[in-house]
Amino acid sequence: MIFRRTLLVALLVTGIAPSAAAQDESPADVFASIERAWVVGSADAVVAQFGKRKVYLSLPDGGPSGGHFSRAQSYFILKDLFAATRTEEFSFISIRQPEEQPGNAIGLAERSFRRRDSSRALTDRIFVSLVREDHRWIVAEIKSVR
Repeated sequence: MIFRRTLLVALLVTGIAPSAAAQDESPADVFASIERAWVVGSADAVVAQFGKRKVYLSLPDGGPSGGHFSRAQSYFILKDLFAATRTEEFSFISIRQPEEQPGNAIGLAERSFRRRDSSRALTDRIFVSLVREDHRWIVAEIKSVR
């Protein structure tokens, strides 16, 4: 019993297991977390919002043009994206939770960034969709659109 409790505490501290607070998060909380992580370029923090299922990623400016990726693959894709670009601004301008689909939430962010090998400023929109998984909101899709 003590071993289990110690293991659970260790998992919670390291962020491997979702905390009770994560289970109580609203879609807006998850979008805010993604926004903070994207601004600082933390692939770890973005992927912390992923669940067990594969995530659809379409990030043509520094990532794949589309496909379903595991959590580990997504980490490296985002890490490479953040290494290749410098985010100047990333903020969600719209968050919707459709009444006809209460287990889904969609956020639209505007992003300004520069490739590290260029001084030219670029902008795009990032769509992020969330779904419910095991009493928690998780990322299902991240898609860049110009």
